[in-house]
Amino acid sequence: MNKIRHTIYALLALATLGAALASCGDVSGAETGTAAPVSDAVTETAAETETTEYFPDLPVKDYNGYTFTFLTSNESDDNGADWVTYDIYAEAETGDVIIDAVYKRNTWLEEKYNIKIEQYQCVTMTETKKAVQAGVTDYDAVITAIANGCSMGSGNYILDLQDVPYIDLDQSYWDQGVTEGTSIGGRTYIATGDITIVDNEATWVLMFNKQMAQNLDYDFYEMVRNNEWDFETFYDCAKSAIKDINGDGKMVGTDDQFGFATSDQSAQGLMYATGVTLSTKDADDYPIIKTDIDRLTSVIISAGEIMSDAETTIITGKNGISTSDDLRILFEEGRSLFFGEVMACVTRMRDSETDFGLIPFPKYETTQENYYNFVHKTAGKGVCIPSTQADPEMASIIIEAMAAKSVYTVTEAYYDKALTYKYMRDEESAEMLDLILSSRVYDLAYIYDWGNLFTSLHSLITSGKDTVSSTWQKKLSSAEKALDKTITAYKENE
Repeated sequence: MNKIRHTIYALLALATLGAALASCGDVSGAETGTAAPVSDAVTETAAETETTEYFPDLPVKDYNGYTFTFLTSNESDDNGADWVTYDIYAEAETGDVIIDAVYKRNTWLEEKYNIKIEQYQCVTMTETKKAVQAGVTDYDAVITAIANGCSMGSGNYILDLQDVPYIDLDQSYWDQGVTEGTSIGGRTYIATGDITIVDNEATWVLMFNKQMAQNLDYDFYEMVRNNEWDFETFYDCAKSAIKDINGDGKMVGTDDQFGFATSDQSAQGLMYATGVTLSTKDADDYPIIKTDIDRLTSVIISAGEIMSDAETTIITGKNGISTSDDLRILFEEGRSLFFGEVMACVTRMRDSETDFGLIPFPKYETTQENYYNFVHKTAGKGVCIPSTQADPEMASIIIEAMAAKSVYTVTEAYYDKALTYKYMRDEESAEMLDLILSSRVYDLAYIYDWGNLFTSLHSLITSGKDTVSSTWQKKLSSAEKALDKTITAYKENE
């Protein structure tokens, strides 16, 4: 967490916190207002706080007005209109805090390197592959889904970011989790971090209704801080909130009160919150499927108990709930204690009067060292460089500079201004958000879904079936064969 965030947290108690909730972007699929004013005291104090910007040691270059073009997502790309890229290019300032920060960052880059930043919005993986196959050099960088970056890396469509000269993935503005989690054989083809805020938006989180929590005498912030927030506590709290409001003896999404509202994607939200992964790495950084599944079995059974409890947990597609919008309405109406979704649901829920807080998904048990949160593989975005890039040095300089400058522009706007002042209701939620975004986990077995191993286990969680061992054995051979093909493709790229 950078110094700016520390400053903002110190000032939060003085700020006039504004509010908001609206509809969530649907990332289930196959995977399946105005800012509140800040008090004068806050503004003046913040102005007096000097922050020294860190900038990497990059060459001073003049690129003579070169147009640096990013491929970014349009409404036909992964997960549709809700996930159109909005944080890479801005034509002008509009008064929107994020757009203005993007414009400020890009103007600084354009002046520093004498370039012009543009974007071409498209179906990013399709366009990248088409351009590389045709030898087209019109595109300098790609902002695409994490899953796409991994796929294109094994197909030699993009460059190994460890090989380009001026990208330093050890810097704090790059997410070390995705660098370490998605690398294969020491090669990294996609990186994310401060350069984009969509990876934040695609992070799975828990929201809770503050009034319901108060009525039930729960302090979830203290549970998290005191290391009391685990599966058992979460499930007990959720069960205590259920209510057959109309008294008909049935729990129906349109009428009754539930403990946990979510899409089926909380299956992996719960699973990865425990710190388990389906794959690991060998000494040479090549992925291998895990062989010891004792803890995984216990986790899947416990997560399945929560997800398949139709009285406690209301899921999209069941009990009268058709869409994520239905879940959002249910939560806004005060008919669910918890709401599990991507972070984008927080930033898009602008119109509700529901007072809510934010916490991480629970640990499996209190002996677990850390909290963990998963990032949706097709909603989360990162940066890649096409293998046809004519000047990798230039691309690496611009990308590294953009990532570093984003810390003090786009990330500040998103994290400290947009979230804290515009959407969040309390300083504790900002504290929890920092915890969530610093503890994200990436599993190649989820990203590639070798042999449908992940999909099969996901189904066990949503159905509550206790057949982990037999399912694992049934899928293991095909998963290992698919994994071998991925490794072979990476080795051929050498």
